[in-house]
Amino acid sequence: MQQNSRRQFVKQLVSSSLVLSAGSWLASIGYAQTSRRVARVAINQARIRSQLDRRLLGAFLEHLGRAVYTGVYEPGSPLADKNGYRRDVVAAVQELGVSIMRYPGGNFVSGYHWQDGVGPKAQRPTVLERAWNSLETNQFGTNEFLEWCKLVHTEPLLGFNLGTASTEEAVAYVEYCNYAKGTKWSELRRSHGYDQPHKVQYWCMGNEMDGPWQMGRLTAREYGRKARDVARQIRVFDPGTKLIACGSSNTILPTYLEWDREVLEECYDQVDGISLHNYYGNTPALTGGDSARYLAMNLDMERQIHEIAAVCDYVQGLQKSPKRLWLSFDEWNVWYRARDPKARDGQGKFAPHLLEEVYNLEDALLVGGFLNTLLRQSDRVRVGCLAQIVNVIAPLVTNETSVLRQSIYFPYAWALKFAHGNVLDLQVEGDTYPIKAEGLRADFARNDQVPYLDVAATLNPPDGRVSVFILNRDLAAERELVLDWRDPVPLRVLFCETLTGPDLKAFNTFEQPRQVAPRTLEAPAAGASMTFKLPPRSYTVVHLATQ
Repeated sequence: MQQNSRRQFVKQLVSSSLVLSAGSWLASIGYAQTSRRVARVAINQARIRSQLDRRLLGAFLEHLGRAVYTGVYEPGSPLADKNGYRRDVVAAVQELGVSIMRYPGGNFVSGYHWQDGVGPKAQRPTVLERAWNSLETNQFGTNEFLEWCKLVHTEPLLGFNLGTASTEEAVAYVEYCNYAKGTKWSELRRSHGYDQPHKVQYWCMGNEMDGPWQMGRLTAREYGRKARDVARQIRVFDPGTKLIACGSSNTILPTYLEWDREVLEECYDQVDGISLHNYYGNTPALTGGDSARYLAMNLDMERQIHEIAAVCDYVQGLQKSPKRLWLSFDEWNVWYRARDPKARDGQGKFAPHLLEEVYNLEDALLVGGFLNTLLRQSDRVRVGCLAQIVNVIAPLVTNETSVLRQSIYFPYAWALKFAHGNVLDLQVEGDTYPIKAEGLRADFARNDQVPYLDVAATLNPPDGRVSVFILNRDLAAERELVLDWRDPVPLRVLFCETLTGPDLKAFNTFEQPRQVAPRTLEAPAAGASMTFKLPPRSYTVVHLATQ
């Protein structure tokens, strides 16, 4: 098949696998339109979408700006422990309970040589980091990161350089971390004071290799063959690794979907998952400045997940493979203010202020929507990483004396605290509203009806706890949600809080850290039918006991 006709075929295949009418799109996320102002959700523990892999709720730490230095690592600070880790940040990340942490990048990884960041610190070179034009001292490297992961009780997700580095260097990195002893790279690790292997299971095979901005950028075929070679070599000595190939870095590149198909045609049998990335913002180009449209952008994420999954399934069928790939949405967040050239150029400085987004209430509401989408799609998305964890487009921000929790911290913290067990397949009935088409792809522009209420729920069988996560996109009016319990019936409400406020643009500062913060929401008595009154422009979590 000719390349152009095959590209068109793939696009038609993806489009045919997705519904384009408003009603059927809503049905695909478990939503039925009604003309009533009261929405209803039927909850039945027998209707399960997936068993939640907690790695879905991970985060990301890149050598970028102040994320590492003055973020998690600041030797000499009165807040640092004897190894240089900031104790206040350790406590904040421990409190969150982040499940998995991606490191060291990001664009950074495509120019990173891991050997520079291991061994005696006095011998580590200071280099010009070219992705963000910053000085990198390499005083924080692989072993420091893995020690920090133990401190904060998170699993590492390491990435290796497939941009400017060789296949040999990438494979050697896995050997350094995971091989027990008796080889060149395992003995190097042991000489650095780590007798036992780190046993890192999850690995990103490079970063955004389709992007024109990426160092060592490759074509899809070149990258797919390189990824296959690396994966095959790694599996000789560590067959249990979970290897994530680079998928399309966003939906706007002309190679979107075609890249994923070509990469997977080269390496499908050797990888376990494929990555997808995206960032979102309330900009004139994307939303027309319309907050109602902005709060529906988690449905753009939902659409992207369906599209990439469709390509994976196409290649699976093409290769007659019994293996079904999972997805790793290992970069997602709101990011649109700190994107100008100055915000991305470190000007050759050490730990410059880069990508330091200030998040407001509407950003937090949308992050809640993203978390709902990831829960709904957890049958396919196994790994997810909020980008990033501290200082750089992050829920946590440091200064010399403390840590600030930005608005997006709260929905993320709720998901980590309360989402456990099985993700339920909800049947929701409720009102919708029209959205404008600014910035939308033409096919999605026809899907102009969005639910006012976006709902997701989990049930944890061992303890019978149910958690319900609700985004109210109505900017002006309170909305009622009736929870109809088919099985089980809750016995008591354990927790009910909401994030809301009169000003969508309100944000937290070190001087006023509670401008955007949760408050208790009055809950109805537990029973077979419960009606919640949800404030306008709010994100709410309800946690209930059923036994």
